[in-house]
Amino acid sequence: MENVIVSELCEKISDKRMVKDDMGIEYAIKAFAAHTHTHVLFVVNKDGILTGVVKLKQLLEWVKVKLNIVSEKHIVTRSDAFEVLRLSQSCTIKEITSEMISVKQTDAIAHAINLMADKEMVEMPVIDDAGKLVGELRISDLLSKLLVDIASAESDNTCSLS
Repeated sequence: MENVIVSELCEKISDKRMVKDDMGIEYAIKAFAAHTHTHVLFVVNKDGILTGVVKLKQLLEWVKVKLNIVSEKHIVTRSDAFEVLRLSQSCTIKEITSEMISVKQTDAIAHAINLMADKEMVEMPVIDDAGKLVGELRISDLLSKLLVDIASAESDNTCSLS
């Protein structure tokens, strides 16, 4: 994967995994509920500039704090659910957004792999030079590319007996 740049392996992000920082938290709840395999939402401002991420874990912590759940014995009631809904409509995603390391489209894949390994990330946002979110890089895509490269290198090194 020498000389490979991030733009060659990044994937477009579904609009359903992108939220604007001025939206109510209810939109994040709906996005996570609709896509149960999703653990991260990418947060952008009105210009599409990446401002951070909302992780499912952060959202659950927000709910826990808002409901004052301090023990596992706490029983969540229907009124608790309505309270979370009410609060999620009055609080913005910006309030639960955390910073996220990103890479640029023009960065070398080796740089991205090092960052992902150091920060134990399985997906990383990809931005352009202006900071606009353009895609994501997933560890699964990197591993797939690596396997293809290994298979290709092995086939180049095999000899045929005639």
